[in-house]
Formats: sequence, structure tokens, C-alpha cells
Amino acid sequence: MRMDIAAIFQDPRLMLFGLDSEVARFVPMTRESYARSIFFDRRLQPAGPQFTQVPLQSLLSHLDETGFVPPRIRFIHHFAHSGSTLLARALEQPGNLIIREPAHLRQLGVSAGAGVLEEVPPRLHALLALSLTMLGKRFSQDSTVIVKGNVPISLLAETIAVADPGQPAILLYFPLEDYCAAVLRTPGHQSWVERVTHDIALNRDPLIGDIGGLTAAEKAAALWYSMIKRFERLLARHPNMRSLDANQLFDRPAETIAAASDLLGAGVDAQCAEAVAKGPLLSSYSKNPSLPFDNSVRRQLSEEAKSVLADELLVARRWVEKRTAGGDVPEVLDRPLIGESARLL
Repeated sequence: MRMDIAAIFQDPRLMLFGLDSEVARFVPMTRESYARSIFFDRRLQPAGPQFTQVPLQSLLSHLDETGFVPPRIRFIHHFAHSGSTLLARALEQPGNLIIREPAHLRQLGVSAGAGVLEEVPPRLHALLALSLTMLGKRFSQDSTVIVKGNVPISLLAETIAVADPGQPAILLYFPLEDYCAAVLRTPGHQSWVERVTHDIALNRDPLIGDIGGLTAAEKAAALWYSMIKRFERLLARHPNMRSLDANQLFDRPAETIAAASDLLGAGVDAQCAEAVAKGPLLSSYSKNPSLPFDNSVRRQLSEEAKSVLADELLVARRWVEKRTAGGDVPEVLDRPLIGESARLL
């Protein structure tokens, strides 16, 4: 059967899943399968098991012929382990498409790595335009699409923002100590630090350099520093972006959810936000709703981790302080979504 290329660009029931060297892979989706998929990577729950493969060059040629018009997508860019899944799920409303960690966009983030914007090759820009176009498809034109990224996707935030400078986005982060406690608290978390800094080639960030001899704590600090500097640049250049200390989300969930909805156009009013904050979402683990988990448990785990990791946290802080002897880490991030920004160090 001949594939209608033009229809692929309009129909959200064919969702881009992955990009290979010569083909793009699509999966069948319905409104219900979008809603039940907590993540849009290998954990996706599509409407059917079959993949549709389309020649990648055909899609890129069609996009080139019609002209790339950036769709208005709202983004949540974030540090890992900072409550982004919780925030994204809190913004789910009928009609919205909340797409969490789309695999094809992560692929491009890994390909781009932690280099600088000017080093992104033309081929990657073309693939990114295709990726964003496919993410912008929706069942009704007045609905909102919100994409929750991950670390590789957040590395693309500056490139994505160039395509749509007025794009509303939330930049979700932790201060250094909270972040390092979150990503170093178990051997599995520390393995994630090693893996992600390798996957994104963190050493390509000119602010970081060689990380080969660093400990896991120093690599966590280096990743935090790289991300903070990116967020600082984004806030300076894009007036519709807001910073959000993850502690505010956990400590003041109703206010944070309502403010996030106002910024991103999710349609969650104050009354609904209050109901979400008091409902099951905030008392279970956002990535696995069958597990009980609330702010008191989170705080207890964080304090225990800070006690156990006291030496590692000091090492991380010293790495940042040594790297930033010139004072290039701001005291706080600008334009908080709610309240006042916490000190970063």
C-alpha cells in the first residue's frame, strides 16, 4: 500500500517513534493510548503492535517542499529526578496531548551531545524540524501539546527555542545539593550518572572538558553545572520561559500546578489544581502509580541521602566552586514560576 506522506504530517494516529539511518518508524495511536502511556519510549503503550516504516528521505523532502513552520509546542525541560513526570501528569486534561520523553527527540539529543549550538550539523537541524513537526500533530487544533523531555532533550532546548523564540517552557531544576543527593543516593542512580554523562558526551561542553578522571559525584556536579548554564542562557534570551525549583513543586503543588497550567495553556484552573494536589497522583510514585510515595517520603529519602553522602556532596560542591571561581554561576535563576528562587549553591 502506498503511504500518503502528506497525511503522515497531519494525523496524530500515526506517531513517530524512532529514526533510523534510512527510515522513520511510526506506531498506531489513539487518544486513549496517548493518555495511558506514561512514557513515549520503549515503555509506550500503543494502539497496536505493528510498526509502519517510511523512507526518511521522503519525509525530509516533503518537509523541505512545504516549508518548516514550527508548531506551538510547550516544553518542560528539566534536570533528571526532579519531579518532571509528576508535573507533566498533573497537567493532563481532556484534549491535551502530554508527551513524555519521546524516543525520537531523545535520539537527536544524544546525537547532538553537550556541544554548543553552533556545532549542530545541518542534517541534525533537518531531523529536529521533522521531529518537532511530528510532535505538533494533534486531534483538534485548539488542543495543547506539552512535551516533557529528559536530559538529552534538554540539551536541545536552545536549538528548539531558536525555531520558536516565543515558546512557553518551564525549566525545572534542583539546587546543587538537592540534585546530587537525588542522583547519587543508590548505586543504580550513580550508574545512571555514569551512563548519561557518557551518552551525551558531556566532555564536549566547552565549560566542562575532560571528565574521564572524575568521580561519580564530580560528574553529577559537572552535569548540574552544564545544565544550569544552559537554563541561565535560555532565561536571558526567551521571555516566555520560567524557572522552577523542584522543591516548590513538592512543597506547594496546587499553586505550582496552577501556575504551570497558566504558562503552558493546559486548562487546569486553581480548583482543579487543588484537587490534583490532594488526589492520588501526589500520594503515589509518578512513574509507577501502584507504589505509594508522597512528599514526606521524598523528604525523608533526601535527608537520609544527604547524611550518607555528606562526603560526596562536599566533593561535588568543591568541583563546582573550583570551576566557577570567576563567579559565573548565578546566585539564583531568574523568573521563577512561583515564589522566590532558591540559592543554587
